[in-house]
Amino acid sequence: MPPLTGWALWLRLVTIAMLWGGAFPLIRFLSGYLPPFAMAGVRGVLAAIVVFIFLWMRGQLGGFTRKVAFGALVLGTFSGVLPNTLIPVALQRMEAAPASLIQASGPLIITLLAGLLLPGERPTRRMMLGVGIGFCGIALVIGPAALGGGEALGAVLILVVTTSYAISTIWVRMAPRGPAAALALGQQAVSGIVSGSLAMVVDGPQALVQPPEVWVLAVVLAIFATAIPLTLFLGLATRAKAADAAMVGYLQPVFATTIAALWLGEWPSWQVVAGGAVALAGVFVVTTRR
Repeated sequence: MPPLTGWALWLRLVTIAMLWGGAFPLIRFLSGYLPPFAMAGVRGVLAAIVVFIFLWMRGQLGGFTRKVAFGALVLGTFSGVLPNTLIPVALQRMEAAPASLIQASGPLIITLLAGLLLPGERPTRRMMLGVGIGFCGIALVIGPAALGGGEALGAVLILVVTTSYAISTIWVRMAPRGPAAALALGQQAVSGIVSGSLAMVVDGPQALVQPPEVWVLAVVLAIFATAIPLTLFLGLATRAKAADAAMVGYLQPVFATTIAALWLGEWPSWQVVAGGAVALAGVFVVTTRR
């Protein structure tokens, strides 16, 4: 297939960023109803079903080996169970906009981990400058919350989530782990099974007794804010340049902030907006060439 460029590229970028950006406001709302393990379990199971259907329709269900199963276990833990459980806990303590901006710092943490774990990927001075700028922006986003309290814990949890995603990214890059489609399906399956089992043990079946509107939004989260953007991004990653695909990371916080403001009434302060701009500037410096 020819590489994506022009309007086709931007349509895919905006669609993925908008869907993924909606996850934070949805989780913020649902965290008042569903316990973290229950939300993570529902999200993982429904997303796995959708990814399975998508891959089945495209004839891409093959490639499952022991290596893929082990990879799915690792990715399901670091890119599934941990993030899907900790994000609701964090969003019980902080708003969606600053959370999405903190998570946008993923490339900064990946740069530092890559320098430590991947031979030949030692960060340059320019990249370290970008890392410094980015973390200054994050400090501005967090602001007084860094001094203590629930918001500080929420910010720390989002940083843990971002680090967890970064670890899975570095782990995949260290050696071939198998077909991307099989890993994506396995990741969601592991996330759903492990989180769902923990939900039954910790929260019990009564945690799933929720009003119909809560279940509607949970389905929207699992399908439209998880499974669909994931499958679209897999296609984007194979048809677009790496720098173009990375643009999703810059657009996602914009949609998360906009949706949270219009739906939840969480209008970001000037400090959050300014800090987000500085953080994204740092990410831009890290991820682009001179």
